[in-house]
Amino acid sequence: MMTYEETVERRRFNSFCKVVLRHEMLDCFREFSYQNKWLVSLNHLPPSALDGICTADQYPSDYTTFSADGYALQISNERLANIIEKLSQPEQRLLILRFVLELNDREIGRMMRCSRSAIQRRRTSVLRNLRKQLMGELL
Repeated sequence: MMTYEETVERRRFNSFCKVVLRHEMLDCFREFSYQNKWLVSLNHLPPSALDGICTADQYPSDYTTFSADGYALQISNERLANIIEKLSQPEQRLLILRFVLELNDREIGRMMRCSRSAIQRRRTSVLRNLRKQLMGELL
């Protein structure tokens, strides 16, 4: 059996615990109120705003890689990769030099030992064929 002093001490401790818990609860409510004023739920943002803040993981297996002269062209679109895969090595090399290294026709001509006009014709022809094949698949 508890003595009177022990009972009083227990009640005092219980009262103290209730006060501490109440103040902790009030602090939580104050923090939530502050957050509600300044924070915006992602559900309320327009899709255009979400596009700027989200990321997607990208893995090497997500790409088909074509390489020439030590440089790589990575294509994530499977249809386009299949079409480029059917191109000859010189045509793939031409695309890599143009779109990865961003070389002009004269510079590509020097590397491939052709004239600028021959490179221009070949590039135009390759791009036209790519476009036709892609448009043909879309129809």
